[in-house]
Amino acid sequence: MILSKSLKKNNIIIKAQSANRWDLIEEMLDLAIKNNDVRNEDREILKNALFEREKSMSTGIGRGVAIPHCTTEAVEDIVIVLAFCGDGIDFESIDSLPVKIAIFILVPKNKLKQHIKTLANIARLMNKDELREKLFTVKKPEMILKIIKNFEKDSE
Repeated sequence: MILSKSLKKNNIIIKAQSANRWDLIEEMLDLAIKNNDVRNEDREILKNALFEREKSMSTGIGRGVAIPHCTTEAVEDIVIVLAFCGDGIDFESIDSLPVKIAIFILVPKNKLKQHIKTLANIARLMNKDELREKLFTVKKPEMILKIIKNFEKDSE
């Protein structure tokens, strides 16, 4: 799975308003609903699934990145929302660093293999210091997508 192919520019939050990980997950979910990637009537089910996943083990993968995610029957295609969190949000990450980039993922329940590949590819991509640093220098969704696409091309 290539992040730049599934991430739409209207699903990028340049400056998240949330102060904690729970509010951030809801902020990202609400954007997916607003952009018609998720039905409003599925909000509570998805919120509960995302919160349960987060409670079982933090999705803070380190280096200032978190990947809140779940599989669900509420979506037919993968839904991704990217958020920048200013000074950072405590996600109880494995390295204890605050999360400055959150990548929210909903994957159809019948695509478990895609789910695992997606998480691995995003983790590998976001592990690159240069990519994360470049992402913080731009403020336009189009440029963010372009930077991600360039790094994905270099990773092939």
